[in-house]
Amino acid sequence: MACGGGGDDDGGFNNEISTAAYCDPANGWPESAVEMERQLVILVNDQRAAGAACGGQDRPPVPALSTSPELMCAARVHTLDMAERGYFSHTTQGSGEEPWDRMEMAGYSWAAAGENIAGGGSTPEATMDQWMNSPGHCNNIMSGDFTEIGVGHHGSLWTQVFARPR
Repeated sequence: MACGGGGDDDGGFNNEISTAAYCDPANGWPESAVEMERQLVILVNDQRAAGAACGGQDRPPVPALSTSPELMCAARVHTLDMAERGYFSHTTQGSGEEPWDRMEMAGYSWAAAGENIAGGGSTPEATMDQWMNSPGHCNNIMSGDFTEIGVGHHGSLWTQVFARPR
């Protein structure tokens, strides 16, 4: 199944990637990983529609997120870098880039931004459960400050990038 278009049955998912040179490693992504990313975006938007309790704090329902080509790039490039170089951090090993730096290198101008990373989740459902049981990660997922998302999946590593454009 070809992914793209971001139609209703895709839950806001669009597989387009920014054309910025920084994003070259995110092109030609394996279809199996694209499908896992699509499923995770659907789970995120289903959770946002339902509301949640994050660390005992009730979070009301918030609007669905749509994928952004730039945020998909930032999430995928970071996930691939962590996998290839064997680290797990919001900060890029060696260069010290933070999530917002990666968003900007992908061509995204942000007004609000956040990132979740996870390791060990073999399925979108297991990874989502992991994040929803962590107050900080849950709050990112449920934040009404964010309107767009990017997801990267490689092996057992996941990155979610959230933002609202300027």
